[in-house]
Amino acid sequence: MHDDEQIGRLYDLHKDVIAGQIPPRLAQDLGFGFDYPLFNFYPPFVYYIGEVFHLFGFSLIVSTKLMIALGFLLAGIFMYLFVKEYAGRIGGIVGAIAYTYTPYHSVDVYVRGAMPEFWSFVFVPAIFWSINKLAKTDKNVFIFLSTIFVAGLILTHDLIALMSSFFLGAFFVYLVTVAKKKRVLFFKICISVALGLAFTSYFWLPAYFEKQYTMVNLLTDQLADYHLHFVCIKQFVTSPWGYGGSLLGCEDGLSFQVGQAQLIAVAISLFVSAFFLFKKRKHYGIVFLFLFLFLFSLFIQTNRSVFIWDKIPQFAYIQFPWRFLLFSDFTAAFLIAYMFTFIKKRKVKMICAGIIVLLLIFLNKDYFRPDRYLPTATDTSYTASSVINWRTSIMSFEYTPRGIATKQSSIGNTVINITQNEIPKKSFTVISGKMSVTQLQDIPQQKEYHVSVMRPGLLQLNTFTFPGWQTYIDDRNVAYTDNNKFKLITVRVPKGEHTVRAVFTDTRLRTVANGLSVTSIIGVIVYGLVKKKRYGKT
Repeated sequence: MHDDEQIGRLYDLHKDVIAGQIPPRLAQDLGFGFDYPLFNFYPPFVYYIGEVFHLFGFSLIVSTKLMIALGFLLAGIFMYLFVKEYAGRIGGIVGAIAYTYTPYHSVDVYVRGAMPEFWSFVFVPAIFWSINKLAKTDKNVFIFLSTIFVAGLILTHDLIALMSSFFLGAFFVYLVTVAKKKRVLFFKICISVALGLAFTSYFWLPAYFEKQYTMVNLLTDQLADYHLHFVCIKQFVTSPWGYGGSLLGCEDGLSFQVGQAQLIAVAISLFVSAFFLFKKRKHYGIVFLFLFLFLFSLFIQTNRSVFIWDKIPQFAYIQFPWRFLLFSDFTAAFLIAYMFTFIKKRKVKMICAGIIVLLLIFLNKDYFRPDRYLPTATDTSYTASSVINWRTSIMSFEYTPRGIATKQSSIGNTVINITQNEIPKKSFTVISGKMSVTQLQDIPQQKEYHVSVMRPGLLQLNTFTFPGWQTYIDDRNVAYTDNNKFKLITVRVPKGEHTVRAVFTDTRLRTVANGLSVTSIIGVIVYGLVKKKRYGKT
């Protein structure tokens, strides 16, 4: 897969958890072994899932595979639950299969290796289902569930959460429009979204406001400029399958199909829906809503929509317009399933469902396979220092400190100006003076050394400078510098016997964000317990 960093990321998140860094923010071995602040910016949820499996004793590789398997399963379950509300059980099953067996679903796993985006397939239908239940029932449990799912999507893929706001907003307006208690529903959904944002503030607040200290603009300026990645209309219908990359023009190395089976089934569903809508002259606003959202999801991926992308600065971080294929798949699956609301005879419904399911699986099954197998791969194949500090690190470096040494690659992109020989073997380097250094502790959030200094000089900790790092000599807070090639923490140590320590602490912003998350979560739990106690008494 392209993003073959999953094992390394899970490995470093596990080290954070074992070291007691909660919430995890640093990846000790990635970023060339310089304590890369990956989890301060990159949505961590899928690695939380993998970590649960790993803590139960599974290897890193098996834990990742179980995380993928669970993602496929839950995506189908939540799609079924949502579609069932409109199209019944049989329609729900067809919709879930149509949603699962889409080319882009397999692209995310077997080609791109985009695990956070893959898990977004879980939370999109989960949110639609939960807020739909909010509109149909007075049970407050669905406020809690929709809050959890909103939080899950933000922690899984904050960009997909941004992209989903239009689709969820349109569904929100539809539900409020047709609801009897419009103000009540409006208030409940707003509360769910607000709580979801509060629950996850520990992540998205620092991720947004602290990106200024990193080189993340490389993504939007060079590495993934959205102008280069629009989809040609024909690619939605037919796009050669491959394991290559996204290129300018219509001949990409990977497929951007909606799915030929899906498009055929959508066409049949729309024909059936149009026939019955005209014949019965009933109002089926949900069909028109999802048809509009389906067409919009296709339009926003083409270069005809560039005026929208240019007008909304935040869209630059989406990088690839074809990410909206997730919503094309979601809306298409709903439209396919909806035709079953018009078929009344169960036998006919079962036959039609069987035909469509076979069509969906038969035309898409071959996409769900890897480019090649690595039968001898073990955890060590991904976590050895020579691999994780170099091969994996050079795949992604956008969160390295602003001002780090860079150079132009052979294709004209900006990359870190580092060679494999420059990756240190120890967590410290004596830059000047004469001193003997003994490492006492080296965990992601704390470095500690006993230093015997014969001649004063500079001790470099091979750790990226980043807001929150504090340095101490004999428990006295001292300033550090980072005016070196890789922006590494450097302290001047005087003559004598000393303990030098560096601790990664929360900035004021992170402290407030953490407090908001904890307070909101505790508040909801307390409120739920009080409500349960009162309900029990009555």
